[in-house]
Amino acid sequence: MKDIYIGLDLCKKNLQLSFFREDKKEPESIYQLNNSETYQLPNVMFYSLEEKKWYVGNNVSTIRFQQEGIIVEDIVHNIDSPNHVVVDGASYTYEVLLLILLRTHVEDFMARSEEYQLKGLTVTLETYHPTIYKVLCQLREELKLSKEAFYVMSHENAFFQYVMRQDEKLRTNSIAMFEYGTDGMEYYRIDKKHQGNTRIFTLKHDDMRSDMPYTMLFQDVEQLDKHFAELARERMRETYISTVYLTGPGFNDQWIEEATKVLCDGRRVFMGQNIYTKGACYHARLGAYEEDRDYILCTEGSIPFDIGVNVGEVEGRNRFCPIAIGGKEWYNMNGKVTVFLDDTNRVEMIYRDKISKDIVKEIIEVHGLPKRPPKTTKLCLEVEMYDEKMGAIIIRDMGFGKIYPTTNKIYRKDFSIG
Repeated sequence: MKDIYIGLDLCKKNLQLSFFREDKKEPESIYQLNNSETYQLPNVMFYSLEEKKWYVGNNVSTIRFQQEGIIVEDIVHNIDSPNHVVVDGASYTYEVLLLILLRTHVEDFMARSEEYQLKGLTVTLETYHPTIYKVLCQLREELKLSKEAFYVMSHENAFFQYVMRQDEKLRTNSIAMFEYGTDGMEYYRIDKKHQGNTRIFTLKHDDMRSDMPYTMLFQDVEQLDKHFAELARERMRETYISTVYLTGPGFNDQWIEEATKVLCDGRRVFMGQNIYTKGACYHARLGAYEEDRDYILCTEGSIPFDIGVNVGEVEGRNRFCPIAIGGKEWYNMNGKVTVFLDDTNRVEMIYRDKISKDIVKEIIEVHGLPKRPPKTTKLCLEVEMYDEKMGAIIIRDMGFGKIYPTTNKIYRKDFSIG
């Protein structure tokens, strides 16, 4: 069987799916039924009382008028609701409903691709939510994907992955994107600089929702065009920009005329509704663009530090062993390593800034370990982040086989990243 990879963009009201076949050079997106210009699939579910099965996305609009059943909406919005939804005598939490929604989307798609097997899935979220993240981890297990074949990323990261897979000529200078969604407009800009052999990409975010609320779209569109043209002109003056992307349901050819002249003045401009899902799809198929390159991505929610431990000596110098590699979203900053202690109960933790290369060291004393010969105290060191500022080092005594059994002691040391 051939391999196929999926990028999924999950938002409050809808989701988008893109797929990347191993024999193709570019990902493709799934569009709405009878509308090839729209890729947003509504987060709506229909339970057929006749067939005793769930329908999702495109299929709901047709089947709901053909069979008797129950419509379920606002699933993501109600994800933390304590209320249950009763369907055909069964009670469902919104967590379970979201899992069914996502799994059914993927399974329906795979049923139409019988000659392919799902090899990787990357999900991008407009906002991180712990309950949604938990559901996504359950989805990975139900789809029988390994941890290496599954990833959850921010919209900012998905935008970066998309941009970096385009023609290099489009990113000779900074890259900008305006997103006009139902909550209003937001602005993103990717700047790059060289530091030795390292290229540092900084993704900045500017909230323009108060300046460009979505309601303006339903008022005087000529005035909207002029207003956006002025806002765009201000942003374009800030730095040299090679390419501008426009995304979100608020953008269409019906009103953006004056603003187009401003944006196209010496720049390439692209309008598309599937940037995030395609960026996720590139990641699922090709991996993180910055991986194995001297590239660093800095965003609001990413951690710019490598976190690790000094182990042993090589040519008279301590060797740094990474536990969690920086440059990722904080909720992806995790990992574990196993170390063997010499005649000591101390562990030297290292926090290494990926940009400045500055190092902060912290000595953790592990109290209560029994006296053992050198190299017979085996510890598991794990990194866990609470948010983008706080995390913990978790240390577990693993013992040394039957000779020196484990004490089952677990130590937790909190740390903060300034």
